[in-house]
Amino acid sequence: MPELKEYAKGYQLVPVYKTIKAGEKQPVDLLRKLKNYSHKLFMLEHTNHDAAGNVVWDRYSYLGFSPALAVSCIERKITIATAQASFSFETDAPAAFLRDIVSQNTAPKLPGLPPFFGGFAGYFSYEYIHLNEPTCRFCTENREGYRDFDLMLFDKLYVFDREDQVIYLICNIATDNLERNYREAESTLSEMERILSEPSENTVKPLRLLSGLSPIYQKDAYMQMVEKAKHYIRKGDVAQIVLTNGKKAQAEGSLIDTFDFLRKTDPTRYMCFLSSDDMEAAMASPEPIARLHNGTVMTERLAGSYPRGKTPQEDRAQAEALRTDAKAIDEHNMLVDDSRNEFGYVSKIGTVDVKGYLNVVRCSRVMHLGSTITGELKEGMNALDVINTITPSGAVSGAPKIRSCEVINEIEQERRGIYGSAVGYIGLDGDADFFVFIHSAFLKNGELTVRAGGGIVIDSVPEEEYKECLFKAEAMLNAIQLASEEKQNDSLN
Repeated sequence: MPELKEYAKGYQLVPVYKTIKAGEKQPVDLLRKLKNYSHKLFMLEHTNHDAAGNVVWDRYSYLGFSPALAVSCIERKITIATAQASFSFETDAPAAFLRDIVSQNTAPKLPGLPPFFGGFAGYFSYEYIHLNEPTCRFCTENREGYRDFDLMLFDKLYVFDREDQVIYLICNIATDNLERNYREAESTLSEMERILSEPSENTVKPLRLLSGLSPIYQKDAYMQMVEKAKHYIRKGDVAQIVLTNGKKAQAEGSLIDTFDFLRKTDPTRYMCFLSSDDMEAAMASPEPIARLHNGTVMTERLAGSYPRGKTPQEDRAQAEALRTDAKAIDEHNMLVDDSRNEFGYVSKIGTVDVKGYLNVVRCSRVMHLGSTITGELKEGMNALDVINTITPSGAVSGAPKIRSCEVINEIEQERRGIYGSAVGYIGLDGDADFFVFIHSAFLKNGELTVRAGGGIVIDSVPEEEYKECLFKAEAMLNAIQLASEEKQNDSLN
């Protein structure tokens, strides 16, 4: 206790934890169990690929449940919710209010703890930009009730450590009455261990479509949208615009099985499951938007997609073809330039740097051109300053970004919501890790939505752009279908 008191000085929270042997326990099995205890859940994993293209899972898997606090915003209406109550109010400065909430919940990182040991997890939507950029006023009605941001303070966390084969059980406690709160934490950790030891009975309701899938935009309408985008490109307003399409269907059940299927069959850099009161999302995104660690901010811009080769020789040939693809390089350079400019706002002068320019980044089925941009965060700035500056990513908007967002609002006439958002966490120690919501599916108010985007340039062919968008969405829809079939087969055996 004396050591804990020393760590707690100057903080509102402090982590208390224990470790147990992982044995045969698996993160997704625990996710299914936690669904019985809370609708508010968060699971995040990372993967990479070695030189041969094999999947390498990161050391840690994070699972949060039953958050102490949830804070969300629609337009300028803030809602605060705890397990006991919720209330809402209007404010002219929602981003500033969120900054206050985050600053009031900090904790020291104790030696030996994983990088993320508790904090705010959730998303900042594509439309979040309108809270920070006055010119981006979204005129479309928010019929679906999409939130500008939706963050949950996970004070309790399970962390699977693949390297040491243990599971961290972490409970962050308030420092105002440390001895009493420590005793309560011991009880909480015992309950978390009990949940972990429960039999793995899958009681999660599988996803079931209640209607046929239909395009968000029909072919003729989307082709007209592409022509409008090209009009603005010819005028010189923008160099590129990312338009989206996809499919929707009425549905019920959970996306957990879809998430599990994606983990097994197509693991990508960011594997994430997120659910709150009215929304679930299964994500397999290759694209980071920003990572903040010990004052260094980093992102990686990806552009261009080539399929992986079936043999090592074919894979090398594909990589060489990608490196010399002029269109992919032009698109990539626009994203890199935008990111350098954005990092210039939040980084110390002279610290913004581009590393690994035009590297080939291999994923399970495709490869991309990638470059890493880094900078040293300015004094007095934090993760929210980074999010406010770079959300949404140019990968889902275009270049230049602000004008692209204005044009997209005029052309699409429908809110994107969580698609294109920044999903991830802000840790209690101030570190952060966010990625772009793409290659993903979400379920809200009984409606399943899978969106995909395509970069429109001056020589884009409208019909080809329509086909490409739906083709990208089809990969996720196939995963949903195959996960459902696999679940049905398991239930018959």
